[in-house]
Amino acid sequence: MIMYFTKGFLLLHTLLAFFIPQFDTLQDTLTISNPIRDGDLLVSKRETFALGFFSPGESTNRYVGIWFYKAPEQPVVWVANRDNPITDNSGVLSIDLHRNLVLYGEDKKQPIWSTNIVTKSNNKTTLAQLNHSGNLVLFINETSDVLWQSFDNPTDTFLPSMKLGLDRKTGLNRILTSWKSKDDPGIGNCSFILNTNSSSPELFLYKGNTLWWRSGHWNGIGWSGIPTLSSNDSVMNFKLFNNHYETSTIWGLRYPGASLFSRLVVNGSGSIQRSVSAISDQEWDILGALPLDRCDNYGKCGAFGMCQVQNGTEFECTCLPGFEPRSLSEWSARNATSGCVKKHGRASVCKSGEEFVKVENVKLPDSSFARVDEKLSLKECERRCLENCSCTAYGGVDVKEEVGCMRWYGELMDTRVLDGGQNLYVRVAAFELDHFKGFFAKKRRQAIMVVALVVTSLLIFLCAQCLIKRKRKGWELEVA
Repeated sequence: MIMYFTKGFLLLHTLLAFFIPQFDTLQDTLTISNPIRDGDLLVSKRETFALGFFSPGESTNRYVGIWFYKAPEQPVVWVANRDNPITDNSGVLSIDLHRNLVLYGEDKKQPIWSTNIVTKSNNKTTLAQLNHSGNLVLFINETSDVLWQSFDNPTDTFLPSMKLGLDRKTGLNRILTSWKSKDDPGIGNCSFILNTNSSSPELFLYKGNTLWWRSGHWNGIGWSGIPTLSSNDSVMNFKLFNNHYETSTIWGLRYPGASLFSRLVVNGSGSIQRSVSAISDQEWDILGALPLDRCDNYGKCGAFGMCQVQNGTEFECTCLPGFEPRSLSEWSARNATSGCVKKHGRASVCKSGEEFVKVENVKLPDSSFARVDEKLSLKECERRCLENCSCTAYGGVDVKEEVGCMRWYGELMDTRVLDGGQNLYVRVAAFELDHFKGFFAKKRRQAIMVVALVVTSLLIFLCAQCLIKRKRKGWELEVA
């Protein structure tokens, strides 16, 4: 009797397991025994993100991706098989015996996508969990050792707590790449990287192989070319890590307790869009896009040129002090890409009594051509620049110019006027200094004249007051 009861119970259990959907409740973890098929979902704790199969735009192709689960429009933030779509609903995402996440289509012998990690096989359990940050993490359950994570393999979206840049221990370089189109998440034409090849890292946006925009150097509180992101009014808060282990940047919400969805997305048009959405909102609010304007396009005015957005019809490009347009005909046609050159050649500048002219409120030139000394004072910075004939300009690392020195050797590229910018000190030949000194001397004379006029007027007024008081006293004595 017991044997029949046991058989009946096992049969009932088998039937229930067969007919009841595998993911009848929200789960955030994938195991070897529980793969997900097209139609299943993993949902993170707090129900912020979901992982599953989707078709973008008007496409019928199927991809494995992660998206905002309850945000407006449920935008996708990560795609696994972005260049290898599945053409039907046969997809299965699972963990294989080698501890890899693998995606199969109709052909179960050849994976469409895999994490491609190499580990030693043992009896420990491997899990894949979708965290509330939007990070899909493949790890060993017993030790919590991370084998692979989606944050290390981003697509077009930069999420809070995600790092961009170089892990020096592993050699992994995390970059963002745009989608090909709204219907195709394949690797597109634009890429967003942290340039780690110079002594002062900067964020670069490429359009194809062309450098399209840069963030400016890190000034201690933010990216110098985006001063609005460093203000207390900004929703986003960036940090930079630059040491022996990594050169990377990370961002988060300035007020972590705020109930906001947030993201930065690299678009195929060549822009980076910053968006937030409150949990109760029905749409995303665009906080801004980069490049900011036409002066933000890299090298708009060429080498030794400076860009300033004009309200009228005036050309936005000028040359830095001591320089003139390389081609007057091109500048007349409003094409300044050839840049500027020294007015009387290099020989006239070096060791001939030259000095530095201060250019205020600018986005400092591309730091790829600069040398950075973070402990050097600005005065010492000037001295060292003056000693080297190849040094064309210098500036402070931080906004207050209290500590840190940047010295440029060679071209000064991508300088622009910017509210909240910094000071650039440009090397100018001695004979050119007469012009600037004459200009500044004229300004000083005007200032002295104004002060003298004010002081003289004040003295005359005081003397008149004294005379009036004396006369009044005389009248009072006569009356008495």
